[in-house]
Parts: sequence; structure tokens; C-alpha cells
Amino acid sequence: MIIAGTLPIKGLDLVRGKPRLEGNKLILNNLEIPISMGTSTLIASAIKTLEYFGENELEVITAGDIGEGDGSLKIYNELKEVNDDLLVIHYIKPKISKIREIDFSPKIIADAGGMYAAKAANIGDKFFLFLPDVGELSFLADEKAYHPAYVRGFISEVDDREVPKLIERAYKNVKMPKYLVVKGEKDYVVSEGKIIKTIEEPKIEAMECIGGTGDSLTGIISSLISLNFKPEEACLLGCKINRVLGEISEVKPDTKIETLIKNIPKALKILKI
Repeated sequence: MIIAGTLPIKGLDLVRGKPRLEGNKLILNNLEIPISMGTSTLIASAIKTLEYFGENELEVITAGDIGEGDGSLKIYNELKEVNDDLLVIHYIKPKISKIREIDFSPKIIADAGGMYAAKAANIGDKFFLFLPDVGELSFLADEKAYHPAYVRGFISEVDDREVPKLIERAYKNVKMPKYLVVKGEKDYVVSEGKIIKTIEEPKIEAMECIGGTGDSLTGIISSLISLNFKPEEACLLGCKINRVLGEISEVKPDTKIETLIKNIPKALKILKI
């Protein structure tokens, strides 16, 4: 599995290598990164999930980008040829011409900027899985919006109760991947536009306040897919694991994502996976 995404570190050149965890730090070559920085949260969650199963086959491609697109461009160029069967694209600035150059022979999972780029380039059907929250789903469902800031008001002003309609609209009007996980108060697992499962327990309200829980969910689900869990099962289990993490970590609004990541093996054991 390869995880590709930028870090908000100005001037950081392209880095590619095998990551490891040391406490609350992600070590990549000679770079030390806090695991609370979006892409690093995803990577750390993947490491802890894979470790539970005795696996460590994970490669990372990253670069610094504070919104100027320089680091994203370096990552896109690196992704023209990938040598793995699963690629996860995370925080990256959408560049339509560049994302169309990616090798789509592996399964490709997209979250955050990866989804935005896929939608803008009209190639969502080339992807394997998207993981939007409700706001991001609104963007995906608006066939006329090519940036989240331009989602039409009648679509953007939604709540969780309208998620099924947004899913239906997205698959009707926009090129979408076979699988979709919508993250929120209730999680939705979707296959080919059909909701196959919803997960809402345990319901831990404080989880909504903790930054990085969507990144950790992406890391967990991607790892399960890389371990050859069936896609629907991986998505369902990932949503359950993420919720159990909130429960066993006894989260409060100020709980750090590092606490949840540390408990991933415990959650997997509780669920007897």
C-alpha cells in the first residue's frame, strides 16, 4: 500500500520511504512529523492497523505544501508510475491535468483533496473508494460545482437526514467510484450507489469535535482493504473500529487524535477481528 499526500510544512521537498512510529512522532527517512497533521494521522492509523496483523508493507510519498501547489505537483509527478496494488491519495491540491496522468491500474482510494481532484477532472469512476463527510458529499453531488466553495445553496444546506438523497444524486449525475463511505453522525457504506449498511453505534458525540477522526478512518479502512478484506467488510469494520476507539478512549472534546490511534489494536481486539 502506498499513501500519498502533502504535509503543511513549507519548503519540504519530496520524501518517499517506509514510515515508522515512535511515540507521537512519525519517522520517515530523516524526517520527524507529529501524527496530528492530516496525512500523518492517516499514515499513523494505517501503521497501527497493519501492525496488529503482523504486516508492515507501507510506503509513503509526501512533500510540503501550504496551499501553493508546489508540493502537490511533486507528488503528482511521482504518481505517474506506482508499484503497488493499492494507492491512497489524501491531502493534495487538485490539478486536473496531473491527476489524469496517474496510473490507474491499482485500486485507488481518495479522501480530502484527492476526491476534489477526481471530481474536478470527471474521473471519479476510475477510483475504487471515496470517503467524504456530509459537506464533501454535497460537493460531489453538485454536478455543476468544480470547487467546494461553489456548491449551490440548495445542495450545501443539508443535514445528515438528507445523506441518502445526496448519495443518489451523486451517482446519478457525477462519475463516482464503486464504493463510498460517508462519514458523519451516522456512517453510510455504499456500493454502486446503493446504501448497503449504516453504522451509528456506539454514538460518541465528542468524536465530532476531535480533529483527525476522518483521517484515522481512512487509514484503518485502507489498511483492511490492503490486507484483502472484502471492500464492503473493510468499510463496515473501519466505521465500527473508529467508533469503538471513541468509546474505549473515553474521548472528550479536547482529546487528541494520538490517543485514539494508540488504541487501534485494542479496538481491533475488542471487535475480535
